[in-house]
Amino acid sequence: MPKISIEEVKKLAKLSRLEFSDDELFKFTSDFDNILAYVDLINKVDTKNVDLKEKAIDAEYDLRKDVIIKSLSQDEIIANAPLSEDGAFVVPTTVEEGGQ
Repeated sequence: MPKISIEEVKKLAKLSRLEFSDDELFKFTSDFDNILAYVDLINKVDTKNVDLKEKAIDAEYDLRKDVIIKSLSQDEIIANAPLSEDGAFVVPTTVEEGGQ
């Protein structure tokens, strides 16, 4: 029995503002169903005797040293910008107020 219906996938697509052909909806429904079946399989794994914190506590990490280096000044950074204002880049508006 499928874990997710094509109607649920259509609802998810609508909420995500995505449009799919009937073939794509069928494929995504099948893919989601396979993913959910795999999650069910993982949920059946017996983890009663697994200490989840053990490895995180004992872990040693080879991290690089923090080294302070000279960086560019704000003026140097915006020097080649096509437009700047008050020390910031000016870019075209991509999202208008009010959304939708």
